[in-house]
Amino acid sequence: MITIKTNLKNTNWLKYIIEQFKTINLVNFDIEVIGFEAKARFDNIIYYTDTYIQNSLNIFNSNEILPNGKIEYIKENLYILENTNTQDDNFELNYDIFWNAFVFLSRYEEHLSEKNGKHIYSYSLNHPRVDKSSFDIPIVNILFNELEIFLKNNFPNLDFWDAKKPIIDLSHDVDYINKTFQLRLKQTAFNSFNTIKSILKPEKFLKNLKKTIKFAFSNPSYWCFDYWQNLEKSHNKTSTFYIYVKNESKSFKSWLIDPSYDIKTNTKLQNNLKELYVNGFKIGLHGSYDSAKNFNRLKEEKEILEKTLGIKVTKTRQHWLNYFEAITPKSHSKLFEHDSTLGWNDRIGFRSGCASSYHPYDFENQKGYGYQVIPQIIMDSNVYDYTDDEKIFQKAKDMLTTSKEVSKTTHVSISWHQRVCSSDYKWHKFYEEILDDI
Repeated sequence: MITIKTNLKNTNWLKYIIEQFKTINLVNFDIEVIGFEAKARFDNIIYYTDTYIQNSLNIFNSNEILPNGKIEYIKENLYILENTNTQDDNFELNYDIFWNAFVFLSRYEEHLSEKNGKHIYSYSLNHPRVDKSSFDIPIVNILFNELEIFLKNNFPNLDFWDAKKPIIDLSHDVDYINKTFQLRLKQTAFNSFNTIKSILKPEKFLKNLKKTIKFAFSNPSYWCFDYWQNLEKSHNKTSTFYIYVKNESKSFKSWLIDPSYDIKTNTKLQNNLKELYVNGFKIGLHGSYDSAKNFNRLKEEKEILEKTLGIKVTKTRQHWLNYFEAITPKSHSKLFEHDSTLGWNDRIGFRSGCASSYHPYDFENQKGYGYQVIPQIIMDSNVYDYTDDEKIFQKAKDMLTTSKEVSKTTHVSISWHQRVCSSDYKWHKFYEEILDDI
């Protein structure tokens, strides 16, 4: 039993991060947060303060200093926001562990960025943090582990549950079941861009040029459901297929970006998904691009998918990882139990610094949402489209290993698009390696 005494005027965010700590690190005791003058229920007292209190246990409070895009490392793999520590060595914990954990888990930097008119669009290059490599580290889990060690050292009788079995959530976004003109156009443009970028490296340039031309004119089958089902069953695994629902939008953006198939009329797809569901696979909604900011559209898409397949849909991932801080989580909280949108389009990594499922923060109501986020940390295109460094494969494997090492409640998602075992991509071989490892 612990009492945290603080002079914070608003303790809602602190109570939120304490609740996430209790869930993620399997805390088996109560923690209360009260003001300095309030009477403590428990004898074990910690002061969360900016001014050291004699003959007490103190954790430094940086007074909710706004992030400025800069971080500093305390030790290997442990970083904090700039100016969130103190030079006063009297503090038993001399950096603001609570505020840092909150900023990273709530993605407060993204919240502020969008509030100021700059949308992230799920690309790390748009994130205000300068050091993008920091996303390689599940910093929230590391901070929570540091907090657990601090508590155990000072209160040896506190009880924590043992770690749970790690969960690696396998998933497939179903964007294309046929090679459409739109896909041919988009992927060829992207491949051409990468080809031009490599023009000063002749060998690589020729390789990329060949790849671009081949993709532009090839016509392989994109119906790859059987491959994934057989592969995963051979490893005693199942996955989630995220399915798009065609809407009535006539915009050019929707035509270009959204998938083209129609679950309402494609009986072959319907029957295949029903069979997958019966065999233990899950079906989630792959919300259309604009549904991320349109609750009624997302709700309609969910209802159509459920009615068409005769199942209950509880999981979602937005197409293109489209996400609006002020809108999308509110929609998800009303419609789903789990969301796996929060990953990066342009890199592998921990967008919210976490290798555990968690309740995202509702900034408007200053509390956790009811649904849970399953962090997406690796996507096929992160590995194959956005880097040409051969070390990326080992780095991705190491990221999964790290997830299991630092989290007592590991629950992360990896995503391989349904079509990518076709001859256009051949991205499935690395997925097979990952399955062998997990």
